[in-house]
Amino acid sequence: MKTRILVTGGLGFVGRHLYGELLQSGYEVWASDLDSACEHVGPPLDPGRVRACDVANAEAVLSLLATLKPQAVVHLAAQSSSSKALSQPRETFLANALGTLNLFEAVRSSCPACAVLVVGSAEIYGPQAGAGLLTEEGSLLPVSPYALSKATQDLIAIQYGRSHGITALRTRSFNHTGPGQTTTFALPSFASQIAQAEAGLREPVIEVGNLGVVRDFSDVRDVVRAYRLILEKGKPGQAYNVCSGKATSMETLLRLLLSFSRVEIIVKQVESRVRPADIPYLAGDNSKLVAHTGWEPRYRIEETLSELLDFWRKKVEESSKSGSQRKETR
Repeated sequence: MKTRILVTGGLGFVGRHLYGELLQSGYEVWASDLDSACEHVGPPLDPGRVRACDVANAEAVLSLLATLKPQAVVHLAAQSSSSKALSQPRETFLANALGTLNLFEAVRSSCPACAVLVVGSAEIYGPQAGAGLLTEEGSLLPVSPYALSKATQDLIAIQYGRSHGITALRTRSFNHTGPGQTTTFALPSFASQIAQAEAGLREPVIEVGNLGVVRDFSDVRDVVRAYRLILEKGKPGQAYNVCSGKATSMETLLRLLLSFSRVEIIVKQVESRVRPADIPYLAGDNSKLVAHTGWEPRYRIEETLSELLDFWRKKVEESSKSGSQRKETR
């Protein structure tokens, strides 16, 4: 019998990639997401294996787990935009912190042998002294509503593991990107703007925020493979940095994207795109992940960015064709 795994937030950017990764690895995979998202099920998800569930609704989460009885849950469901969290701190905390509490309560009640992998964020580390690679022993200094909600999520997983014996694993996931990521995030926003400029749909000017920040970026396909390996080989109670171990400035990443552009583009900093209390430097040490699971990255950042830009070129082309067809039918 195949191991049954539930992916909460399964219709999101990372969720879709993880669903495919788990399916290809021989698992029976189910996904849950918000009601509105469930209308847009597409490959590689099987519509028959998707359930509507708001993790902030305790009764809905309990009902879902009591029905599916999964052997493992990968908890991705979250409000994942740091910028959105600034304007919606309460909603973010409810989705991320209360949603995680509801999940563990449902596991405790209906399937206590179920393993839970809580996907967290490296933003919980906050600003650090110096420019070294952060280990899992680093202090937690959240400086944004999003980071606070994810730090609480991390602590909830620890508490339920220690108090109730639930097999709880945690990630501190650093930045990741790839085909399918929305323009809520910086790199796909850059890629979308480049693709629009190439298509003549906007002036060849790209609007950016603070390019001086340094981040540790991975390809989403490497990241979901890490999640699978943590489920299979990770040690209960442990936190794992999921990262490349390489620090790169946003300016360098933008320049890489621009090197693939078919037109000359001007870069313009816009104040509205600069995040308050942004962390200047955030890069991680992945040695524990490598030692415990054997994981190693397969994608180079140049390859990831090239595919990201190609994805947005296709999206812009499809949108342009769709707009033309609507005009012709009027």
